[in-house]
Amino acid sequence: MNKLRTMIVLGLLILSVAFISGCVERVGKPEVRELSHSWGSVTHDTTEISTNVVVYNPNPVSIPFKKITLDLYMNELRMATGSTEEDLEIKAGQETSILLTSYFDNGKIPDWWVSHLKKGEKSDVKIEGGVVFDLGTLGEYRFPFERAQIIETDLLEKLNIEEDKTYSVGPVSLTMKSLSSSWGKVTHDSSEINHRAVIHNPNPFPIPVSGIDYEIKMNDVLVGGGTTHNPVILKAMADTIIPFTTEIDNKMLDEWWVTHIQNNEKTTLLTEIQLVVEVQDTEYKFTLTREEKEFKTDLLGAG
Repeated sequence: MNKLRTMIVLGLLILSVAFISGCVERVGKPEVRELSHSWGSVTHDTTEISTNVVVYNPNPVSIPFKKITLDLYMNELRMATGSTEEDLEIKAGQETSILLTSYFDNGKIPDWWVSHLKKGEKSDVKIEGGVVFDLGTLGEYRFPFERAQIIETDLLEKLNIEEDKTYSVGPVSLTMKSLSSSWGKVTHDSSEINHRAVIHNPNPFPIPVSGIDYEIKMNDVLVGGGTTHNPVILKAMADTIIPFTTEIDNKMLDEWWVTHIQNNEKTTLLTEIQLVVEVQDTEYKFTLTREEKEFKTDLLGAG
């Protein structure tokens, strides 16, 4: 009798395992029906990423959830990471929402910025992660997800001017015939912009340039500013080429990042450049350019 009972129990176990294995093989893989990311709270140091995963379990039995992970890379720099483990079951024949909060390290923004400029103002952005379910003796099932995109900017577009602009300040008139700008040396601490201005002096006397003042703002955050001291004489009734360099303080970029996220991933870049000249012991300033450039990103694919 005991032998018969043992054989019956073993038979039932084999049938149960076969049934469960058959279910898993046939319809056992849960479906990720919805996956969305959105920005959460923003501080000086971190930015939250909220991820919502809606999973459908087609099985006749509940499936234990084990964990969910997410990493966000920008030019192969891991900018954000997160993982969570919950005592949660994906109920049979139902949809279940799983929430994850990841943390973006704002302190890495200067490193990303350097990589973005060195790649010609391009960034490869990738979100990857996975949802893991524990099927007990049948092992784990991991459902990966990934999103990749390329973001491009052209921040110096409006700092390349090929048309005459005439300015009059006090008794002096000058004409800027062109302005060209390109990225120069880029380090962890700073990003140089090299400029070349062609200035025409229509006056019958030479005019000394004592310096060039500049301000660079991103969403009203002052990321660069100062005076370049490179004395030049504008020849009378002639064109003079003035090379000069402005600079962005990369240490200010994490402050800009906060405004970028709070402004729905929009930034207005404002650049103002003034030529400082001296005529008869009096200083005059000519605004060579005051240009705004707006750029947008959609790093999480939230639309």
